[in-house]
Amino acid sequence: MSSQATIEALDLSIDPAALDFSTPPANPSDEKPDRQMGPPRPTKGKTLSLSLLLRGLGGLVIVAAFVMYLFQGWREGDDLTRSLLLLAHTAILTLAGFASGHLLHEAKGARLFIALALAAVPVNFAYLGGLSYEQLTWDAPLAMDASASFWTASVAQMTAGSALLVTAGSVLGLALATWVGFLIMARRSAWPLTALYLLANAALLVPTRADAAISAMLIGLGLTIGTLIIRVRRRDPSLATPEGLFARAVLLLPLLVLGGRSLWLYAPDALFFTTLSIIAYLGLRLAIVAAGNDARWRSALELLAVLTAAVTTFLAFHSVIDARAIPDVVKVPLTAGVFAGLLVDLSTLGSRWQGHYRGAAALVATLAMLLNLTAFGGFGNALTSLAIGIATLAYGYASKGRFIFVMGLITALAGLGFAAQDALSTFTIGGWSALVLLGISTILAGSVVERHGAEIKAGLLRWHQHFEHKG
Repeated sequence: MSSQATIEALDLSIDPAALDFSTPPANPSDEKPDRQMGPPRPTKGKTLSLSLLLRGLGGLVIVAAFVMYLFQGWREGDDLTRSLLLLAHTAILTLAGFASGHLLHEAKGARLFIALALAAVPVNFAYLGGLSYEQLTWDAPLAMDASASFWTASVAQMTAGSALLVTAGSVLGLALATWVGFLIMARRSAWPLTALYLLANAALLVPTRADAAISAMLIGLGLTIGTLIIRVRRRDPSLATPEGLFARAVLLLPLLVLGGRSLWLYAPDALFFTTLSIIAYLGLRLAIVAAGNDARWRSALELLAVLTAAVTTFLAFHSVIDARAIPDVVKVPLTAGVFAGLLVDLSTLGSRWQGHYRGAAALVATLAMLLNLTAFGGFGNALTSLAIGIATLAYGYASKGRFIFVMGLITALAGLGFAAQDALSTFTIGGWSALVLLGISTILAGSVVERHGAEIKAGLLRWHQHFEHKG
């Protein structure tokens, strides 16, 4: 072997190509000819199946170990020992990836070790968050189960300064491991992915366990990650590979740990479950975008997204129904707006059912406003219904959606009718003014019909022809 080949063999670069040893050797003459005589060798598929099984079992064992450590804890030793042990395990996984790639020349196992190291990062941040929670929290004392000692520091073992010092040093090491991991999994997008992952993990360090604060962080981080990862994916086609899919999916792991912490240790309210449902919808939305034109998977994911949207709406209604700060007249339109908004969002993903989603959203809005008008009435409520109806019918006309147009017309007429009824039955200054304005509008409408009747008739005929194109 030449000296140049020897130098290349000793190169310990973290370039992802350095972990790919599937290419043939540089010097073809170094290959030994196949002199085997007799029966053929066993097929390579069996070897690959066995290696895949062994890698899968090993990965499951490591994941199970970290999960047990996360939710059961290790009660022997002090806080510093446990923190360093957890950090060392993460570093060992990263080093094992390099050893598998450079010594065994086996890329799949190397990438599996790197993936496990990335997945272990939120476990480290969760422990560090518990380590500094007692010294930094502004929460009122909360009741936790005795098995939750992993999530808080042991009593009188570490001072606030020591805990912060350990946390800062560990975060630097974890940031380096994260950057190395994404450099191998998705080299072109390593920096933005590292920043997003560290941002999501930083939420585990925030010294609060309040449901409102956790819900706000989950929604904010979910929207941020979902929006930015789409932009990164458009700039980097390599994120469509299996390694790229993992690099994108692992960004949601800190959110799962953040939500699981509240579910495991505390008794979260309906608002928190609503937040988890919204996060699940965002995950399904990303999966729908990733499915592309695969009709079978896309249809199943869209069905799950619609069901998740319905569950989110139910949980949102359960959250606001007892909220005294929210007026009763707003509760039904607010929760209906959540469902309608999610349906409209689904219609923007290029689905073949986008017209049905928008029609369903218009139907939900119409039924919600009719129910609200019947239950509460009121001039302001009627004007809101009128405004929503006009906006809906205008959108229906612009998009050539006859059903949407009809739903908007019904909502607008209902709002107009209730507004007139309220103005006629209540002789206040506001009602009297509204009655005068309604009379003026009626007279003007009659004048317009008298002057432009033919043009209006021709316009109605054009509208009919307009909607015939789409039905």
